[in-house]
Amino acid sequence: MKRKLFAVLIVASLLLSAVPAVALTSNPEIQTVIQDPTLQPGGVNEVSFQLLNDGTGAEDETRDAYNVHIRPANSVGPIDVETNELYVESLPDGTPADLSLSLDVPANIDSGTYRIPLRLTYEYDNGAGNDVERKKTIYLSVRVKSGPQFDVVDTSSTATVGGTGTLEVTMRNVGTTAAYDSTVSLSSSAPAISLGSGTSSTRFVDAWERGENRTFEFETTLQDSASVGNYSLSAQIDFEKPGGTTGSSPSLTIPLRALPEMTFDVSDVSSSLRVGEEGTVTGTVTNTGPMAADNAVVTLENPGQTLSLVETSVAVGSLEPGESAPFTFDVEVTSSASAGARQLDFGVTYRDMADRSRESDTIPTRVDVQQESPEFDVEPINATYTAGSGGTFEVTVTNNRDHALTDISAKIYMDSPLSTSDDEAFVERLEPGESQTVRFQVSAGGDATAKTYPVKMDFQYDQPDGDTIISDTYQVPVEVTADADGGGLPVLPIVGVVAVLLVGGGFLYYRRQG
Repeated sequence: MKRKLFAVLIVASLLLSAVPAVALTSNPEIQTVIQDPTLQPGGVNEVSFQLLNDGTGAEDETRDAYNVHIRPANSVGPIDVETNELYVESLPDGTPADLSLSLDVPANIDSGTYRIPLRLTYEYDNGAGNDVERKKTIYLSVRVKSGPQFDVVDTSSTATVGGTGTLEVTMRNVGTTAAYDSTVSLSSSAPAISLGSGTSSTRFVDAWERGENRTFEFETTLQDSASVGNYSLSAQIDFEKPGGTTGSSPSLTIPLRALPEMTFDVSDVSSSLRVGEEGTVTGTVTNTGPMAADNAVVTLENPGQTLSLVETSVAVGSLEPGESAPFTFDVEVTSSASAGARQLDFGVTYRDMADRSRESDTIPTRVDVQQESPEFDVEPINATYTAGSGGTFEVTVTNNRDHALTDISAKIYMDSPLSTSDDEAFVERLEPGESQTVRFQVSAGGDATAKTYPVKMDFQYDQPDGDTIISDTYQVPVEVTADADGGGLPVLPIVGVVAVLLVGGGFLYYRRQG
């Protein structure tokens, strides 16, 4: 009987060994795999990792997970997680999904290992035709090593839209060791921003001690297409550690403020311009910002044929934002000009913070040109003569110009019954508003009728610039009175003669009629 049972067992064993074993299947088992967990302090790190569905037991298969939602924790200690959510449509057994997290790592973070919680929500088929939802938290481990670490301490910029300025960036080594042979690279991805002559610029530091601040200056140009406001540049630092190994910082964000372009308002403009005269145009220029204008010069464009500029620019020095300075231009108005309003176009040239020459937009301003005024005021002092007599003709001459006139030659002209034996007088110099009396010799003929006669008078003189000018003609009144002692036939005898002639004529007429 025992032999028979043993034979049955042997046969059963052989039969079982010939039939394949039934494969076992487990539920999803999701884990993280990371190749490089090292974080660089002082910026945003993009950490790449894989999500893997692979059971760890003896089972042959793991069920697929699908609709996998990954929600990282908002922060882990000093690390801010900038990625809000990740999604994987399907996660089959053994096929990893490539993902990444954005981690903002402060520059002063302590070295060590940090675990980022990942809250998972996913579904799978339980093998009986039913979908099952599961929630689970797994962890992504990252590590901060000791060594140089960098933080942006401060930035400032003087660059204006359409201009060139300086971007100053101050950085600090907040790591645990010094950095050697460091290269700071600053780059711009905005087409409207140039760094030096291109889109990037570098600076070198031989030794950067722990806790040391370093300030770097970069020449920055903003094109006319730039907008006033904030831009972001990127910086990276490549360095050597004390042990000789090399490293690189994560990308550091460098803010850049694009300032409005330089502007100037010209105010308090007044003029003493008159037709046929040289006058002045005065005003005030103000730097309305946003930065200092070095070696500022106010310019005045050619205003046209009837106005002539003695100078086209006036230096007013350096102007801080909000600071003003006066200016004066000498302008000559031709005698062919007409009185009325004129537009003058001012401008300002200056040197910016990069010592480059810059020019403001045109600043149009209106001024008035007054009617021509006489060069002199002429007032007679002694200008009354008796018919048949003469004497000294005295005239007070006053300089109406706002500058001195020299070598003034005065001359008079007259018609009969007036005559002159001395028709010229000379004045060496007249200051503005100064008066002097000139004298001539004038006679009135004996047959002159008692009335007012005009005496014409003009002047030849020299301007301060050396030009010799002949003035307009002035008319000065001269009074002639009758001779009280005779001169001409007496009135009573003439009346008598007329009466006799009338009587005689009437008698003769009467006789001829008889």
